[in-house]
Amino acid sequence: MRLRALVFPAAMTASALALSSCSSQSALSLAREACGKVHSSIVAYDAAKVTTDAAARARDLKNATNDLTAAEPLAAEATSADGQWNALMTTLNEIGQVDEGHLISALRAQCAVATTPNPVLPNHP
Repeated sequence: MRLRALVFPAAMTASALALSSCSSQSALSLAREACGKVHSSIVAYDAAKVTTDAAARARDLKNATNDLTAAEPLAAEATSADGQWNALMTTLNEIGQVDEGHLISALRAQCAVATTPNPVLPNHP
């Protein structure tokens, strides 16, 4: 009887750790997917800044905005699974209020973390 009392809590703890690890991996996958969209957006934004064709500029800026808009819910899901992706989600939440040009360096830095093989985010209290 006593052995069963010890085995059940140990099994529950192991299950919780396994699920939290899956959640973290899921969060990382979502953050990486969001960062793929961020990268596409930056490419389109950079193209818009160098083109002299007004129609091409408008198209590229629209594509850039659409890509960032598509990245936002992915970053929100990543944050729901692991709060350490909050900075990425918060930066993406600025779309429409702040010009993308002002967000690019922050997005690049946040996505650089996501795309490393074993990302380590600082722990915040």
